[in-house]
Amino acid sequence: MPDTTIIWPVRRDLMATNSILDADMSTVTGWVRSGFAWWLDELRSMMPFLFTRRDRLIANYIYCKGDGSLTLQGPAKPEAVLVDPAMCLVRQIELPVLGDQDLARVVALDADRIMPIPAHQLIVAANADPNDRTRVTVAALRVETLATLLQKVKADGFAVPERIGMFDPVMPGRLAIDFSQGCAAAGLTAPIRPVALGWWAIVGFLFALNVSAMVWRDVESVRKMEALVAAQAPAVNTARTISKKISNTQKSAQLLADRRARQNVMGALAAVTQSLPERAWVQRFSWDGSSLRLSGYKREGTDVIGALRKSPYLKDVRAANTEAMAEVPTGQPFDISATFQAGAT
Repeated sequence: MPDTTIIWPVRRDLMATNSILDADMSTVTGWVRSGFAWWLDELRSMMPFLFTRRDRLIANYIYCKGDGSLTLQGPAKPEAVLVDPAMCLVRQIELPVLGDQDLARVVALDADRIMPIPAHQLIVAANADPNDRTRVTVAALRVETLATLLQKVKADGFAVPERIGMFDPVMPGRLAIDFSQGCAAAGLTAPIRPVALGWWAIVGFLFALNVSAMVWRDVESVRKMEALVAAQAPAVNTARTISKKISNTQKSAQLLADRRARQNVMGALAAVTQSLPERAWVQRFSWDGSSLRLSGYKREGTDVIGALRKSPYLKDVRAANTEAMAEVPTGQPFDISATFQAGAT
């Protein structure tokens, strides 16, 4: 039966306050990338396995058998080297559910206790069971064995691939355990180029292109609007001039109507005509908008002032000239002033 050992991860502080303050930009960039990768692993661990499965079958690879012989699978350039599980040390352990990077970190810290060989002599990697992520398969391969294997690959005329892993008998072409990161860290293979980096660059370029297109469309629409406004400027100015003239005409008409309403001489003339006795006649009629003055002649014994005072429209009726006026053959002269009140009852 496989040896099952329960190992609880022990996390340590990755950075202190002093290290943050003393860090340069490259270190801070590494921290940000590490944190982002950890965040993606945590999100991936919370999603169903079918949505996060990243394994793919490799059609072209070099298969290393247990006796050390190499077999080329596929007609094209090999993408990986797959090692027979018989050449690896494999153990089954139990761990809490962790992301890929945390899992690799925990296994690397406890590699001396998990494996019977010192960790510095091994390339160690682990993989969690997709159905039960608490069940973890840990595999190790001797550094010397792996170096000899890669030299043999070079001797056969092949370029050393970036992917090194343990062969999966159930699904040939799949990496049951991926030793690529450990081999790159040990200097046995070239660092793995992030395949997604190119796609992210394309996505960033398309995003920037989309934003630029949106900005260009806004600028172009504003330019077209400015051109339309400039083309309509003469008509707009003409319309504004006509509107201003109409407004001024309406204001003048309103002022004239208000002035006529306040200074309606016809009403005052009608009030005087109705109140003036028959034996008196007006020679001069003066009107200033509120007060009026009457000058004329009357027959002897005719009371012009009394007659005018009976009118409800005439107030403050009195003689305008206190001096006695000489009588003429046509009659006695009179000079009267009064105040006209329109609408009086």
